[in-house]
Amino acid sequence: MTLPPPPSDELLRRLRLGAQRLTPTSAAHDVVAAARSVVGVQAQDVRAAALALRSRVPGLRRADVDQGGLLRTWTVRGTLHLIAADDWSWLHTVVGLRNRAYFEAALRKRGGYHVALAMLDDITTVLAERPLDRAALLRELAARGHPPLNQPSINVLMPWAASQGAVVGLADGRFRAAQPPPLVDADLALVTLAERYLAGYGPASSVDLASWSGLPLTTARRALGALPGAEAMGDLLALPGTFDRPEPPPPQALLLAAFDPILLGYRRREPLVAARDDRRILPGGGMLRPAVLIDGVAAGTWGLAGKPGERSVRIEWFGRPIECPELRSEQLDVERFLEGG
Repeated sequence: MTLPPPPSDELLRRLRLGAQRLTPTSAAHDVVAAARSVVGVQAQDVRAAALALRSRVPGLRRADVDQGGLLRTWTVRGTLHLIAADDWSWLHTVVGLRNRAYFEAALRKRGGYHVALAMLDDITTVLAERPLDRAALLRELAARGHPPLNQPSINVLMPWAASQGAVVGLADGRFRAAQPPPLVDADLALVTLAERYLAGYGPASSVDLASWSGLPLTTARRALGALPGAEAMGDLLALPGTFDRPEPPPPQALLLAAFDPILLGYRRREPLVAARDDRRILPGGGMLRPAVLIDGVAAGTWGLAGKPGERSVRIEWFGRPIECPELRSEQLDVERFLEGG
């Protein structure tokens, strides 16, 4: 059987931007819908996570993120994400044991496992009393007589505890005590992952799913293979009806957050980012810079200048500067959001 040819770059950009809730017609109505649509936004940088949600929820206020009921915990790729609370159970089923083994091995290698293990009961006791950030939690543990962890072990203490379901984070960076979420059927959880991935990132391939999730390629193939009705164009899969759905043009200008899901969701960032520009988005050291999209294509990166209360967006163009009213509106909206408007 001959597969249809892959979609054009323009169609692929439109479909993926729409699936990601990054177009006016597909925008989410609140932070929970936005986080659910992309199976969580990467959140080791709290501000970047909030900005990723801003791009998907028109008129979002910074306070809406903290008050939206999202959970902050380690999920796909063993990385910290803001997720919808009702996604925690099936995500924990898919990645929980894998993450726990990884973080426990890291603690043992760094020499902090037995100290951390002795802390675990008090971690949950302290966080059951009130949410705390990591620094405040460590001070409280020291006051209770626990010896200090070395710095390399401190960096994996909270992910190790979270991977067991003993703690969960809040959108503002604090943690609270938790009970492990109920596990669901493993096969059902894997199919849910495949379906939700295609809903938020499709069209995409099994290689893309493996890269985004951190799961082995064989597992990604099995997950997508178990999904009924998926449609193919070239090596890309999508949910039924995706290729028949008319998609409007991409926004004329869009300021993506650092670590935005659409830049992390695939093996390669083309066709949103030209191959020649990819190193300017991902310069190394684990950083994925915030990108400026013009008509759906990365044309530069951006950052903030000025002190709190006077921050302004500054753009570093890949080529000649581009002038458009929509870009100025985006800059003003980012500045409004960061100042609490």
